[in-house]
Amino acid sequence: MKLRPIINKKGQIQSFIFVIASIFAVGIVLFFLNHMFDAVYTELDEYLETSDYNNTEAHVALQEYQTATNSIWDYAFLGILMGYIILLIVTAFSTRISPVFHWIYILISLIGLLVGVLLSNTWQALAESSEFSTTLTRFPIMNAVLGTYYPTFIMVILMIFLIILFGKPIGET
Repeated sequence: MKLRPIINKKGQIQSFIFVIASIFAVGIVLFFLNHMFDAVYTELDEYLETSDYNNTEAHVALQEYQTATNSIWDYAFLGILMGYIILLIVTAFSTRISPVFHWIYILISLIGLLVGVLLSNTWQALAESSEFSTTLTRFPIMNAVLGTYYPTFIMVILMIFLIILFGKPIGET
């Protein structure tokens, strides 16, 4: 018996759980990259201050670049977050599904909510570390979304996803 690949697997609940984990992973990666780059820029800045290149164009440009990149990482996270939400809405809108599966989706969504709560607790543990306190101040949006409001955010997105997925008349895409 030959196995056929399943085609057209969009709008499934697994994509929602994937988005929950992906948003957290993107946030962690951006957070650690910013922490690492800031440490490199700080060391370079300290080196330039003690060398003959103090107050030169390279030193001033490095300080300006460090200031600019520190604030842009948080907005990059917000853009990626909005992109994921838009993709979830589009896939939910473009999928036909029977209302019979509504209760199954709600039960599996509770697993996604549990995953979101666990990831939010992980972010809170990371945020409590004194080593990352200065880096955390540069991420107010990410800290609010992943830390304090991540389970609430997941529930709102889940409700929008389910309303769009099951709110269409049967037979329409």
